[in-house]
Amino acid sequence: MNALHTSLDRTLVPAGSLLFSAGEPGDAAYLIVGGRLEVFLARPEGDIVLAHRGPGEIVGEMAILDRRPRSASVRALEDSALVAVTEQQLAHRIAETDPILCMCLGVVLERYRETVALLEQMKGAASPMPVPALRPSATDGVFAAALNTLVLEREIRSGVADGQFEMHFQPIVRLASRRLAGFEALMRWRHPQRGLVPPSAFIPVAESSGLIGDLTGFALAEVGRVLPELMLGALHNPRHIDGPLFLSVNVSGHDLAAASFPQMIADLISQTGIAPGSLKIEVTESLLMKDPERAAEALAGCRRAGLGVAIDDFGTGYSSLSYLSTLPVTTLKIDRAFVRTLLVDQTSRRIVQTVLRLADELEIPVVAEGIEHAEEADLLTEMGCAFGQGYLFGHPAPLEAAIMTIREWNVVDRSLQAKAS
Repeated sequence: MNALHTSLDRTLVPAGSLLFSAGEPGDAAYLIVGGRLEVFLARPEGDIVLAHRGPGEIVGEMAILDRRPRSASVRALEDSALVAVTEQQLAHRIAETDPILCMCLGVVLERYRETVALLEQMKGAASPMPVPALRPSATDGVFAAALNTLVLEREIRSGVADGQFEMHFQPIVRLASRRLAGFEALMRWRHPQRGLVPPSAFIPVAESSGLIGDLTGFALAEVGRVLPELMLGALHNPRHIDGPLFLSVNVSGHDLAAASFPQMIADLISQTGIAPGSLKIEVTESLLMKDPERAAEALAGCRRAGLGVAIDDFGTGYSSLSYLSTLPVTTLKIDRAFVRTLLVDQTSRRIVQTVLRLADELEIPVVAEGIEHAEEADLLTEMGCAFGQGYLFGHPAPLEAAIMTIREWNVVDRSLQAKAS
């Protein structure tokens, strides 16, 4: 009989309980964290044992992969702890898999089902089949990575539903005047146990699982909500603000490839009433390289709607120059790796100078990221870089702190502070 207990992270199966039976529809596969399971064909004359599975292995994946009923039953030989992998989680990953690999996987599954069918026709097969040994410990790293990904994916989904994500804002400054020009909106995850989690820890999992669309939808909605508040704050300090503030928000290659992305942008503008020219869509070169044609189409739609398009980490990809001729770029952002070594490495300085000259010829403004020292800002200003961003001018901060930054921004104080740093 079934006697399962399921929590957010674990399915607990007491010894002797069935996890599922042959013929049932497959709604999940299971990573085995602890305990031992038996895969078998139930027969009145005696069960046919197909395999034993233990920690570091998976059961129930076949019915998810080929969307057919369970081919065998599984029960717990001892108290077992499992982590479920849902059909939705696997479907997204299979869709992203190379088609030849998918075809090979289909052949393997079909051969397995043919073997199971032959076993079902066997007569007098009451004695168990040889049971394969458990996998060696060499797979522990792979299993741990898969387990961590699944748990994190589930926590992200829960975090979106529970409102754990928030946007922080980092100042972008007009270098020549030190006036405040805008902000980059950066996502943070206020996890109930882990604290404030940076994007590098959760964005890759969100992209691989298909959850990135939910996060981007949240980010765009927040940007539309807060931009009027930032603009209002600028009205209280016009002398130190470089014209209307702009706001940059990051999107992923998955977002650009989604058919719903243009409508998402259109809804943002119509529902919030913000001026499209005050918003920039920011995307990295590495993500553009995955599907440049689709990216160009999506970004062209953003430009038609009046939004700016910023290429982040410019200079780190392999096709930087080609993007400038095929994409509707309005801003380039020089990667912080070049800025960090600008004062001590002649190669970095030449690369930055080359980018600035090229951008000047194309009339595209440049933002230098990762500025931490006044000497870096001064040199970039002399080289003709329009904008700067980095800890020298401010850390990413919640909305309330960003509004306070706008109201209290003072060009003279900032210049003196930079010289003293």
